[in-house]
Amino acid sequence: MPLKTYRGAAVASLLADARAELGPDAVILRTGRVKGAIELIAADPETAEAVGRLMQSSGPAPATAPRHRAEGGRSMDRAPAPAVPDVLAVVGPTGAGKTTTVAKLAAHPRIFDGRKVGLLTLDTYRAGAVEQLAMHASHLGAPLEPVFERSDVGPAMKRLTGCGIILVDCPGRGPRAQRDADAVQQILSGIAPREVHLALPAGLQRELARRLLDHYLARGVTHLLATKVDEVPDDWTLFDLAAERGLPMRWLTDGQRVPQDLRSAAPRLDAARASLRSRRLRSEEGVA
Repeated sequence: MPLKTYRGAAVASLLADARAELGPDAVILRTGRVKGAIELIAADPETAEAVGRLMQSSGPAPATAPRHRAEGGRSMDRAPAPAVPDVLAVVGPTGAGKTTTVAKLAAHPRIFDGRKVGLLTLDTYRAGAVEQLAMHASHLGAPLEPVFERSDVGPAMKRLTGCGIILVDCPGRGPRAQRDADAVQQILSGIAPREVHLALPAGLQRELARRLLDHYLARGVTHLLATKVDEVPDDWTLFDLAAERGLPMRWLTDGQRVPQDLRSAAPRLDAARASLRSRRLRSEEGVA
């Protein structure tokens, strides 16, 4: 069966059309914008598999590679390369820059050692959210799967099984939106990401940052990711909190460019840890 192209105003309706014509296991091969409309290219699983084999035969990327040096000589921290598809999720409050961060991670040439990246979005509430990530997916040639409810998780993950990395973009919900947060948490539990990165913007008042961190830690966050560092470059609040809590940080973002404005958080986190050790040492000496 040939590839099928659908155009319209919303990814959700195009996805429904594709599954109605091609079956519930229809595979999204590409999404993007063409002449102001969203274009979605899909195929049945057999055709999609054949397309995948053809793409791989043209020059597959290596499964593993040694660490590189990032721009400016700084080391870029990357996720380990397991033998099975790896799932990383980005969570956080509204306005933290999660979708742009996911796009930066997906597009960066050094983060995942050339492994194929698939995108999965739970942010189906916010107007234009799926379309925003679809634009990035189109530029990357990466498959995108929207998940509207927990029953969508299994089929979506199955359609992304050819990917080495699956990045999950989560909707922004604050601690007060308990019902929405619980629904998202249930879906995320079904996905079972290996790492959950909490994206928080630099410049937050320390007590607010602490409350947000506590809220998301209770929901399984494994890493902290500082965003918008370029807006308040002298603010160390998030790095200090990560050092105090013993929370790892792989990356930070410091601009809107995709993927250029993504950096290793290691230098700042190491400095915050050294400062914390120094303060504790001075405190102990004062007590003695």
